[in-house]
Amino acid sequence: MMTLANRLVLSLILLLFSCSTPQKEIVSINGNTMGTTYTIKFFPITTNPNEIEENYILIEEILKDINQQMSTYIPSSEISAFNKLESTDWFVISEDFSIVLDQSFKYYDLSNGLYDITVMPLVNLWGFGPDIFESPPSNAMIDSVKAFIGQDLIEFENQKIRKKDSRVQIDLSSIAKGYAVDKIYNALNKYEDLFIEIGGEIRTKSKTKDWKIGINTPSINNFENDIELVISLNNLSIATSGNYRNFYIIDEKFYHHEINPKTGYPISSNLGSVSVISNQSCLDADALSTMFFTSDNFEIIESLNGNESLSILLNEDKTFSKIFSSGFPRN
Repeated sequence: MMTLANRLVLSLILLLFSCSTPQKEIVSINGNTMGTTYTIKFFPITTNPNEIEENYILIEEILKDINQQMSTYIPSSEISAFNKLESTDWFVISEDFSIVLDQSFKYYDLSNGLYDITVMPLVNLWGFGPDIFESPPSNAMIDSVKAFIGQDLIEFENQKIRKKDSRVQIDLSSIAKGYAVDKIYNALNKYEDLFIEIGGEIRTKSKTKDWKIGINTPSINNFENDIELVISLNNLSIATSGNYRNFYIIDEKFYHHEINPKTGYPISSNLGSVSVISNQSCLDADALSTMFFTSDNFEIIESLNGNESLSILLNEDKTFSKIFSSGFPRN
């Protein structure tokens, strides 16, 4: 086993509380997963020198297990095996995969099909997958792929899934990171102050710590990670979807990775990003941020108890406007 020094990046940040409260050291465990990075912060609750390394091992095991079930970039994963399947036979999946899949149907129904995990072939067609990309697809190519897009082309029951059309492929990346955050949160729930972040999807627990979260300015030229808004995020989750990180420009035309599964084309709007706060789970925040970015229906958030949203729009003069739901924090 590699040593803690080799495998962990530990940052010890001295936090000062009131005069009656002793100084505490917050530990940060950092790593790589799901094509991005993760950060976990907490106050150790024992003097056991192995506490931090044990947590690191636990976190890595959780992430490895989720990736082995749901990563489309691992050829041997469950989801890759299902996507390669050229039949309509039932396919047995693991518990985590089943939970995430079940939740995806909830948001498919809520969005009237605009949140759709079968959009993967369209995402690849537009050059946001592993294939070499040369030019935008033709209308005929898009129409041919749309024939097997739609979550109603999947049947799911009791940890089993099957395709109604053997060409169907699924991608859970719009919800899996949020689920991973939740699973680590539950595993480390003994800590009274806890911060979990995977690729910008965040969940916190707070008793004494006021967690401050920065929401990026959604500009393709934001190389310095400029912050548009800073908020307190305590005992809540937040996730953000945007068009400013994953895109390309051809013949001065901007294409980004958020694809409308009904039209087959990238979303065309002045919406730069959508951030969703949830008091229920990070999975919910993750799925809702994607759903709202795709549907552009900001009003529905007011009917979803425990969830709030911030939409940042790009104006013609290159400035930004913000649309807050009624309960989204402003400070």
